[in-house]
Amino acid sequence: MSSYPLLDRLRRPEYTGQNRCRPCTVLNLVIIAAVGVVVAVWNTFAAVLVVGVGLALLALRGYVVPGTPRFAPRIAERLPFDFGHTGPPRETETLSDTDAGTDGPDSEAVLESLVEAGVIEGDGEQLFLNDAFREAWTDRMATLRTADDSELLARVEAAAPADFEVQLHDDLVLLAGGRDVWVRRAVAIAETAAVETLEDWELPEAIRVHAAQPLRNFLETCPVCGGPVRESTRKNCCGGPGSVYENPEQPVLACADCGTVVIEL
Repeated sequence: MSSYPLLDRLRRPEYTGQNRCRPCTVLNLVIIAAVGVVVAVWNTFAAVLVVGVGLALLALRGYVVPGTPRFAPRIAERLPFDFGHTGPPRETETLSDTDAGTDGPDSEAVLESLVEAGVIEGDGEQLFLNDAFREAWTDRMATLRTADDSELLARVEAAAPADFEVQLHDDLVLLAGGRDVWVRRAVAIAETAAVETLEDWELPEAIRVHAAQPLRNFLETCPVCGGPVRESTRKNCCGGPGSVYENPEQPVLACADCGTVVIEL
């Protein structure tokens, strides 16, 4: 156990080290410097303290301003110079989009297959996830979020229904092929783990990747940090009264600890 539990709680390894996003870092450095200059007009010592705390948070968390990993790449995309960030300035997708060139099963067929396999159960009024499936799925997500990048990408590639070159770009996974598909790390972990677990439950191969997205509605554990998942809104989980989205009131399932959105409701 670490000798600095407070620092451990502040750290966000998914946004630091090799996962650090250059646009996020530069934008936050500019904000920290600007705030420091403003505070210096009032009190030099306070300005030094503000800048010091800001830099410490930036080092530990990868950003200071809430929601930075989601909006900084979009800002960088519009600038006339290259930060080296290759992620798309749009909402990302699901692994089932890699199967866009085929006639996939409809949602009713997917649900019927999940019920027949015992993955989804019901009491006549409400559907819920089988406890044994949830436990197995959660365990696989835990192994994926602690796996190194090469293992993660190999398992995402295996879960996709077509041949893609899989790459990791900060918090995004790119499945490059005839039609590039960008998937957030949280989605890639959750859906890859779901596809692997569904194979153990003998769900037909043609159904698995299409079942992974709706299964995210049943998540109770964050794929990225293992924290509890709760109903929220874009505004509440991504920071700020107006959020960084056109529809900040959009209901979502998001992690109560790190704010990661696992699915829009």
